[in-house]
Amino acid sequence: MEKWEQELKQFKTEHQQDLDEVWRSLDQEIVKEQRRKRRKQVMKRFTLAGAALIALLIGATLFLTMNGNDTEQAVETPEVTTPEPSPTPPSSNASEEEELTEGEPGYTEQELTKLNDSYPEEQEVPLEIEGMTEQIQMVRVVPGNFGYVFYADDERYEIAFDETTTSVKARDQIGGDYPEVGFQVEMIPDKKPTEVASEQAAQLEQRFPGATIEAEPVTEPVVGYKLHVREGDAPSSEVRTVYILDKQHEESTIVITQTVFLEAQEGHGARFHSMLKTFTVLD
Repeated sequence: MEKWEQELKQFKTEHQQDLDEVWRSLDQEIVKEQRRKRRKQVMKRFTLAGAALIALLIGATLFLTMNGNDTEQAVETPEVTTPEPSPTPPSSNASEEEELTEGEPGYTEQELTKLNDSYPEEQEVPLEIEGMTEQIQMVRVVPGNFGYVFYADDERYEIAFDETTTSVKARDQIGGDYPEVGFQVEMIPDKKPTEVASEQAAQLEQRFPGATIEAEPVTEPVVGYKLHVREGDAPSSEVRTVYILDKQHEESTIVITQTVFLEAQEGHGARFHSMLKTFTVLD
């Protein structure tokens, strides 16, 4: 019995030592685990604190930057006042914006510019004499009021202007009993073509008493009325032809009075006919 108790005590003692060893091991593991947990918690706290600190620093930096920019703009940037646009000066090209009227500066240049597109300063005009046709170089003729335009042979004829008429006269005049050869263009204001035709016929009757006056509407060399009279049968007899144009310019009627002598009717008359075929009333 005593031996058994001794063995039991010895067994308990040995096993107690083992248990104590086990418990010590467990205690050590528990302590290690607790230390690891505390270390993780501490690291986690440090991590969160660091993140918060970084966020705070970023926010502070942005805030300071924005305030700094606003301060610079407020200090350095002057107030900008947008100037009102100045009115556009009128164009010097009056033909594009506003038509000039007769008498205004630049009127002549304006009208000549418009004429140049359709009526060049020179052009060849066909002339037919005795069944033969030739091309004659002629120059543009236009009065100061730009009421009409035509072409004339300035080599054989002298061209002149006054306030109311345009004259085209032969450079070589015979003189003596022969009438002056040429024609003139006149504008009669505020009268109808029919009224002017009646007045012209009356003047011819006074100028050539007893002579026969021929009157007829014509389409060549111009469109309108034609009055024709011959003084006599002598070579030097005056032959006068008056054209009253049907188309007016600004309520003015255009009258063309042509004068030759009988012997020169075919030559000068044909040249006048060729020139007057180019006659155009301008709008």
